[in-house]
Amino acid sequence: MAHKAKTFCRNCGALCSMEVTVDNGRVVEAAPDPDAVSPYGAYMCPKGAAAVDFHNGAEGRLLHSLKRDASRGLGGDFAPIAAERALDEIAAKIGALIAEHGPRSVAVFHGTGAYRSVLGGLMEKAFLAAIGSPNLFSTMTIDQSAKWVTSGRMGVMASGKPSFKDVDVGLLAGNNPVVSHQTYPFGPGESGAPARAFAEARARGVKLIVVDPRRTETARYADLLIQPLPGHDAEIFAAIAHILLRDGTYNRAFCDRFVSQMDELRAAVAPFTPKMAAERAEVPVEQIEEAARLLGAARRPFVGSGSGPSMSAHSNLADHMIEAVNALVGGYRRAGDLVRNPGALKPRVVKETAAAPTRTWETGVKCRTADIGKLFGEFPTARLPEEITVPGPDRIRALIVFGGNPLMALGHPDKAIPAFQDLELLVSLDARLNETARLAHYVIATTQPFERHDLSVPGDGLYPEAFAQYAAPVVPKPPGLIDDWEFFWATASRLRLPLTFKYWTYGLDFDSIPDGLDLDVDVAPDPEDLIRHLCRDSRVSFEELKANPSGVRPQIAPQHVEAVEDNGARLEICPPDIAQELAAVLAETADSRFRYQLTCRRILEAMNSAYRQSRGTGRKYPVNWAYMNPQDMAADGIAEGAPIEITSEAGRIIGVARAEDRLRRGVVSMTHLFGAMTPSHDPWSQGGSNTGQLTSLDQYLEPINFMPRFSGIPVNVRAAAVETQAAE
Repeated sequence: MAHKAKTFCRNCGALCSMEVTVDNGRVVEAAPDPDAVSPYGAYMCPKGAAAVDFHNGAEGRLLHSLKRDASRGLGGDFAPIAAERALDEIAAKIGALIAEHGPRSVAVFHGTGAYRSVLGGLMEKAFLAAIGSPNLFSTMTIDQSAKWVTSGRMGVMASGKPSFKDVDVGLLAGNNPVVSHQTYPFGPGESGAPARAFAEARARGVKLIVVDPRRTETARYADLLIQPLPGHDAEIFAAIAHILLRDGTYNRAFCDRFVSQMDELRAAVAPFTPKMAAERAEVPVEQIEEAARLLGAARRPFVGSGSGPSMSAHSNLADHMIEAVNALVGGYRRAGDLVRNPGALKPRVVKETAAAPTRTWETGVKCRTADIGKLFGEFPTARLPEEITVPGPDRIRALIVFGGNPLMALGHPDKAIPAFQDLELLVSLDARLNETARLAHYVIATTQPFERHDLSVPGDGLYPEAFAQYAAPVVPKPPGLIDDWEFFWATASRLRLPLTFKYWTYGLDFDSIPDGLDLDVDVAPDPEDLIRHLCRDSRVSFEELKANPSGVRPQIAPQHVEAVEDNGARLEICPPDIAQELAAVLAETADSRFRYQLTCRRILEAMNSAYRQSRGTGRKYPVNWAYMNPQDMAADGIAEGAPIEITSEAGRIIGVARAEDRLRRGVVSMTHLFGAMTPSHDPWSQGGSNTGQLTSLDQYLEPINFMPRFSGIPVNVRAAAVETQAAE
């Protein structure tokens, strides 16, 4: 008999409250929770429905673990293996590698699917700490790690960014939250029901500035849309800083109190006149002036960005200049401001003070193949192939991939594939046989969100208001499957290594966190006890969360940002390396070899490489269309739906052209993580075009985080010399 059950979505940071229909032990439908008390209310995007399809077998969901037949080499077939036996063999191999080569021979990659697996993610950290390996990599360092670099070079305001409800002027660069559902703390907006939040903001009189080569879905709410050539965000925001300083419209009181190196910034951006930036980015100079005017006149501004600037040319510098503009206009919560979300699971007191730059990558444990340390506790993922293949002590020989597809995400398959093939042990924890898993020695079939226990830890500091929700399993897990956390605990158990389970979030050092829960080596923990431990400091007890499956918004007396004595720390707005990078950009000349730039774009129906084959995605995106401005298509003799060859300095792909008049000229826009790892020849038979083929892991890498260029890639486009056949 069918019944309803409460849960929340685990696809992105919005964690939208859901109500699912369960019939005979099977989830058959998902909808927004009509009883939602979440700050976002009753809302769910198409990925929530896709999660049901995925849960029920879409994309070839695995219902048993697999082991590759090593006797047949890299092309060996997979055979089912019991999870317990696989764990025995994996633990034995890891133990032998550590005994012979040390703990740095083992690494973990934390993928997109792992971010909202709370117990798995925390047990992963406990496992690495127990074996003594520093080797943690993740999707973040090949996504928006420029924001980590900026916080490390500039410092941060501990008071944080203002709530969107308090903003009067917002700027979003390279971010389309109406589709991506990603805003706070990187940009103004709300991650859940984003269109509703922008519409309400417009009704309040909020001014929104959007900087994007495309007139995005979010740009519908913009008062000013700037459509630059990709890769020129650094010049645009240096010019905005130039104007604010030129006109004296920056927030003098804030900068006098919390910002240093103002003279250095003034000198560095002096050559970045609005005219110069407008010519490079090919936008009207009046738009840059107007953006600066709106920000300079704002009472409570918020300047932020998404993955666009973080994936394009000079991404570290671009993100730094975006944050520099935010600092110039004082885009932070100030003493006396209402703190709308002081935390539910981890209550916090918010103080108006600056935290000095840390530059963590300059000290501590370093990459083996580069003189670079950790960013927010992680090594740059683009270094992973070298860390595996370069001979020497501490070479990575075993890699555990948790909920990710790094082989696809890294790009440059000619370099990434041989590195992964060189591993002595590759383990994939996933529910599908993705491109990375196909090279794995073992694929451990893990449970999906509707089958496991979770807690809204990832949203605790991101919700617009304090809120917490516990998700119990709504259906039993299939026989033979294990939870993500069970893999790490069971492997450690076989190695006779006790784990300490801790409440960890970004910015914390795992080893320094007090009051962990010591786990028994022989008896697996009860997941409810793990959740209960995470609620130990909460405003809402685990029992109350369990009794209120739609979540709880705790009643909290109004809290405000506290003023504190000056600790001497300042935001370093223009350190020497930033001044040097600005000078280098100033000296650049346009690359005349290429006529277009390829940019990435997100789609509402998929999450990175997940849900590409769901019903909703497949209908709209049988391939990842190569969108072009219709005038560019006409000028190059390219017809709608025609095959086109897209060539970069690093490689070539075949795409399928589609006209989009919302895209500025000179740009090709494609969704990443489609297509095949093999050379591109027919998008229809290969599931699209792999834009990673156009990316290099050797050239144009950013300093510090080694970020590759996934967007704003210089390319040439022409009608394809080969024929492709449309899917039937």
